[in-house]
Amino acid sequence: MAAQTVMTSATGIRLGSTPSLASRTAAFAPAVRSSVRSRQAMRVRAEEKAQVVQPINGDPFIGMLETPVTSAPVVANFLSSLPAYRTGVSPLLRGVEIGLVHGLLVTGPFIKLGPLRNVPGYAETAGCLSAAGLVAILTAALALYGATSFQQDTPQLGVKTLSGREINRDRLQSNEGWSNFTAGFFVGAESGVAWAYVLTQILPYYQ
Repeated sequence: MAAQTVMTSATGIRLGSTPSLASRTAAFAPAVRSSVRSRQAMRVRAEEKAQVVQPINGDPFIGMLETPVTSAPVVANFLSSLPAYRTGVSPLLRGVEIGLVHGLLVTGPFIKLGPLRNVPGYAETAGCLSAAGLVAILTAALALYGATSFQQDTPQLGVKTLSGREINRDRLQSNEGWSNFTAGFFVGAESGVAWAYVLTQILPYYQ
């Protein structure tokens, strides 16, 4: 019988022409154990470190991160008090409230920075007219957004919590609700512009 060729690997395992499965796995066992220990050590160090930014509610599939700023009670209460997130108020009244603020605020930059800002007696009137035109453009943009986003006003599935309690959907996220919001925004914004005109032209407190 011919002599069988025997080789020695770098790990010290004698390799013949037909090595067994046990000898193959035994060569990689120390490397596997060291890799497992290193991964466990890294996991323990990561758990000990404070996680400042983490998925909201611990669910990474929501697609939103929870940070000390977004999860702070002050920020949460402030966002909940904004008209856009007050689901208990009708979309029409929410649009009126948002429009009043925007109509009153956009008038100032047109008066102070408009092309007729240095013309006495015409800067305020031109600024109010420009603000009214901007309100009309914003209303058209809101109408186009609603027409494209809520084309099919089909009934949606209800949302429930883990305890089984149903959560009412926001009426603003529908075709009718967005239409009412747009109408309320137009009326409120134009009213804000009109109030700015009254402040600058009729009341004697404006300089």
